[in-house]
Amino acid sequence: MLINNINIPVQPLLIGKFGKSYGILGWITIFSFTEEKEKIFDYFPWFFFKKKWTKVQVKNWKKYKNHFIVYIKGISNRSDARELTNLNIVISKHTLPKLKKNEYYWNDIINYKVVNTYQHYLGKVIDLIRTKNNDILIVSNTLAISKKNIFIPFIEKKIIKEINSNYKLITVQWNSITPYK
Repeated sequence: MLINNINIPVQPLLIGKFGKSYGILGWITIFSFTEEKEKIFDYFPWFFFKKKWTKVQVKNWKKYKNHFIVYIKGISNRSDARELTNLNIVISKHTLPKLKKNEYYWNDIINYKVVNTYQHYLGKVIDLIRTKNNDILIVSNTLAISKKNIFIPFIEKKIIKEINSNYKLITVQWNSITPYK
């Protein structure tokens, strides 16, 4: 493989994954984890980690079915492209656009504490899920009687009352589960 590297990502952020090779000329499929799939091409440079960080230079890309195929500088055949299969595509966090006040990226609210409007601690955010109707906040449950995660609809103002980035705290209109006596 002919990719040169002297850089590493600063605050690595996962934005996609390499899939299988495509054709014999070194093209490879990728899967975008960005909200708008094509936005993955707005964030460069890309990096991957395989024993060491390697910087990737995308020379060309095309939409192909439900994903994309890319041609990477230094990858000129199917065998070289195959070496990237299943590797994560990472960027430096600072390449993301600057946010306005009261805006945040999903990855920023992972590990935020969640309390309800009665100030009962519900747990920490472990993930978010995008669904057709609304996003879902997944909170690790802290109750001793039930270790199941809490799924809270991410509906701002109605259920998600406040996201405080200074205290890494989310306040929700949500009743915690009360144990039966």
